Amino acid sequence: MIKITAYMIFPMAVMANTFAMTVLLIALGVSGQSGLAADIGMVHGATLALFFAFSANARSLILSESSPVQAGSMMLARLVLLLPLAAVSYFLSISAGVEAGLAVVLILRRCAEWLGEVHLSELERLDRRREAGLYLAIQVVLLVMAFGWLLLDTSHPYLGLWLWAALPLLACFGAILNALSLNSRSLKGFTFNLIPHFGSSAIIGISVYVFRLLVLFVTGKETAGDLFTAFAIGGVTGSVFANALGASITLHEQRSGKRHFPYLLRLALNVSLAVGACIFIAAAVDLPMLALTGKSFFFWQAVGLSMIGGVVMVYAQRIRFRLLQQDEEHDVFGPDVIMNILLLAAVPFAYYLLGRELMAGLYLLSAVLAYVFYSSSQKEETLNQLFEPAKDKIRIIMAVSLLIPIFFQASHGLFRDPSFAFDSGGRLVNLPIPLSVFACYAGIVVLGEYRRAIKAYMTIFLTCIFMVMATVVSSIDNIESEESKLILLLQYILPMFALALGQAYDTGRSDEGGKLLGKVFLSVLAIIVPLHLLSSWYQGFSYLAPSVGLFSIYQHLQYVPVIFVSAYLVALYALWNVLNWRRVLLVLVPVMAIYVAASVSMLAIGFLLIGFLLLGIWHWRGNQAKLPALVLLLVAALSIGYLFFAKDAVVFKFGFLSAPSSDYGVDKAVVAVDTVPPNLKERIDYWSYYWDQIVESPRLILIGHSEAPDRSRYPSAHNFYLDLIYNFGFLALLPLITLLALTCARIYQNWQNLPLGLVGLCLVVLFLLLVDNSLKVGLRQPYPGIFTYFLWGVLLNRLTVFKFERNAA
Repeated sequence: MIKITAYMIFPMAVMANTFAMTVLLIALGVSGQSGLAADIGMVHGATLALFFAFSANARSLILSESSPVQAGSMMLARLVLLLPLAAVSYFLSISAGVEAGLAVVLILRRCAEWLGEVHLSELERLDRRREAGLYLAIQVVLLVMAFGWLLLDTSHPYLGLWLWAALPLLACFGAILNALSLNSRSLKGFTFNLIPHFGSSAIIGISVYVFRLLVLFVTGKETAGDLFTAFAIGGVTGSVFANALGASITLHEQRSGKRHFPYLLRLALNVSLAVGACIFIAAAVDLPMLALTGKSFFFWQAVGLSMIGGVVMVYAQRIRFRLLQQDEEHDVFGPDVIMNILLLAAVPFAYYLLGRELMAGLYLLSAVLAYVFYSSSQKEETLNQLFEPAKDKIRIIMAVSLLIPIFFQASHGLFRDPSFAFDSGGRLVNLPIPLSVFACYAGIVVLGEYRRAIKAYMTIFLTCIFMVMATVVSSIDNIESEESKLILLLQYILPMFALALGQAYDTGRSDEGGKLLGKVFLSVLAIIVPLHLLSSWYQGFSYLAPSVGLFSIYQHLQYVPVIFVSAYLVALYALWNVLNWRRVLLVLVPVMAIYVAASVSMLAIGFLLIGFLLLGIWHWRGNQAKLPALVLLLVAALSIGYLFFAKDAVVFKFGFLSAPSSDYGVDKAVVAVDTVPPNLKERIDYWSYYWDQIVESPRLILIGHSEAPDRSRYPSAHNFYLDLIYNFGFLALLPLITLLALTCARIYQNWQNLPLGLVGLCLVVLFLLLVDNSLKVGLRQPYPGIFTYFLWGVLLNRLTVFKFERNAA
């Protein structure tokens, strides 16, 4: 016990330094000052978004015995960043409605804590316990004084806060002077080594700020203040471990060579779990005793669930610290990116989809996500060994789930709406969610392979950062606009994780991986495409109907035909040289030709013809094979012939696009059609409007508009890239453009030597990215977006594998 107490003085000092603002927030919230607690919560979140973002897991690195970081260099780096980060924190705080004077003093306090963390880490590394104990005592006295001063309601309410914020700087004044005596060369190499850790801490810090903004916007200030307080109370154990105990315990494990989990900590976790469960049950049954506290039952439900979540978070953070300090083969960047963005997505979904009561469990959800993804990263090799016999089966299930157009609604379960123009009424509970969403995130957990998908996670991370920056800057003083833009941000970001799944999906055997994916896609199409056609004809339509009997296909005319053609071409190029599967491909040719004609999608028809045309050119130049050219002629004849004999399909498609969607149900409709297709005219009008709005000023080009256009006149840009620039600016598009340029460069470098299957994948990905998304906004739609990003990720990994195989040869 004496040995444990000796090293525990350091995490106690760190807790006093780090959690002072959290304790103040809790004290104010419980004492009835929810508005002030909400303001402190917003400043706390804003400073975390920046100071934590640039912390780069400093304490763990300073204490790591395998790769220690010099505290002086870390202190110097933080001094250089201090003023810029403080200035941006001030801007973020006042943009959220916090009073300027309160924002300044709280930011000063955060600056003192940020520098104090480095100083305390160095004291712990050198085992200087007396100085750490003195620092602990000063922090406790100053916090009590600051809270007492606020309760006195004097004419200078913030004087106590100023003393609490400024005096701790004196304790680390010597360390600051020593850091300033270092020259700029001390930062060389040091900064480069920290780059991998900046992304991990940055996504957490930014997510905290955006999370609190979303909670504030969707629930209101009073409810948000209660939730921030409840999360702070319940999350004490998780936060204490993450910011104080975890690094010290891991250091002790490194020095002793044994696993160590203090008895008192285990006891505290068991007590927290039991108390949290009791509080939640008491609040759920509306126990009258809780009403005497003056807080709502909703507040106490949030407290109970957060206390349970705090226990889960401790075990999640325990894994995280081991990955950071003891395991050089893994990192936490990928898990941190995906878990934090999923948590952000849960805020509007929990509130608008399931109701206000579900907001109480958000901290517990964050803990569960952390545990799942950190465990997935730590046990990546174990999972690989466990699933090795069934890897191909798992990949088959994933590929089927990504392609098959089955949708679910929170309100009705399986999507079975027969209307041609489904309207969700703006309600999330009615929005059809594709099966591919669940397959995407489950696949990431099962496959792991976070390091293989580093390009994907870096692209997602940078896109998210630029979008958040654009949202805050463009929507300042416009809270309603900021809320809608943050929700729109999630619509863009969530499908992007399929990029990571695609990179993790590929087995590393470029040729065999392509054949497996082609076989799965072809098998799904061989079932769904004939079924969809027969179902439509049975209902009396020459064009595709949304209902397929057991389920309906959402956006069956807008996006699904192009995705099906893409899947078919992936299979065509991968399996053309495999005789048995070539027969299946040829049998499906007339079915696909009639299907794309029945969809009346000029893009799908043209893409199918282009696919066979390029295949014919490839074989004609290589071995004079004429079969692909004959198939091309067959496809053209069947598609054009079907359109000629089923003229009502053309009338329906273009008349449908030119008239209000409410005019159509499951019955046929005949509408006069202009000589120029109305969808083409509409697209030109939309492109012109969006382009003119974007180039109005350099500011709008860089960060986008604060509000969406009039949806009754301009419902969509019909161009993903224009849509993204209009809403978030060119900076938000830059990571995707960079990745696209890298992809094109890799294709160009290896074009002469690519196998046929990889050529087909390149064709499909480039068509979807450069053509399809220049005419639609598929990348921000769940079903086409996930499928497109997935194939892009597969292509990136396969090009890398091909390059290594070629170099090895």
